[in-house]
Amino acid sequence: MSSQNRFTRRQFLTHASALLAAPYFVPGRVLGADGATAASNRVTVACIGVRGMGNNHLKTLLGDDSAQVVAICDVDSQVRQKALDLVAAKYADKIKKGTFKGADGYNDFRELMARQDVEAVTIATPDHTHALIAIAALKSGKDVYVEKPMTLTIKEGRAMVEAVRRYGRVLQVGSQRRSSGGVRRVCEMVRSGRIGQLQKVEVGCGSRPTGPQLWSPEPVPKGFDYELWLGPAPWQPYTSKRCHYNFRFVADYSGGEMTNFGAHFLDVAQWGIGADDTGPVEIEGKGDA
Repeated sequence: MSSQNRFTRRQFLTHASALLAAPYFVPGRVLGADGATAASNRVTVACIGVRGMGNNHLKTLLGDDSAQVVAICDVDSQVRQKALDLVAAKYADKIKKGTFKGADGYNDFRELMARQDVEAVTIATPDHTHALIAIAALKSGKDVYVEKPMTLTIKEGRAMVEAVRRYGRVLQVGSQRRSSGGVRRVCEMVRSGRIGQLQKVEVGCGSRPTGPQLWSPEPVPKGFDYELWLGPAPWQPYTSKRCHYNFRFVADYSGGEMTNFGAHFLDVAQWGIGADDTGPVEIEGKGDA
């Protein structure tokens, strides 16, 4: 992207792309005398969900001078505290000088939404909570970077799009392969006809069971707000087999490998055939019972 382009605070996500599996905040703003982004031009960010991909978001943001992390939200107190420690270490000099009071920690995302000083949020929570949190953020005047898949259902996705339009905010869905130079070049070759007339695209992403499992209940770990983690999903007794990374393979929360890696691969296929503005007109699902 040309260094001559200038970006306003409201444009930071409009022209954003993912970098190292995290949101990329374009640093084309007014700089301070030392070349750093002026404090008044930094985007203040809250990270919601900071385990796994969310932790990658946080680390990349901490290395981006055009953003400042001011809040951490996670329903797991141990995960939340580790993230707060990272923020404190990064901004230690600012905290010591009194120019930054440090990031605040939250268990409940709803408490975070009342903060007027938070301009944007990253969301890397289980899929079934994306719409709930993103719409709350948009309604409270915040721009949003949400991990793929955008939502668990088409209905939720439409509600999120409507919220973007209604509240005039910016939302980006994290699909990191869009930022891969190699993937982009291959898509350009296909779209330019370098490989000839495209006849068919096959996408494979493997499989893993996502149906109900006969798991034995376990005690909820101390510091883990399981009720809030469940959110809008049907109540089920706690087991570690349904939480953290494993949520991807429980139908109440996600769509298995199709929404895990499949979301990336299908996105590349759509990009490569130039269907971003149209998308599929018909979808048929097949599988073994």
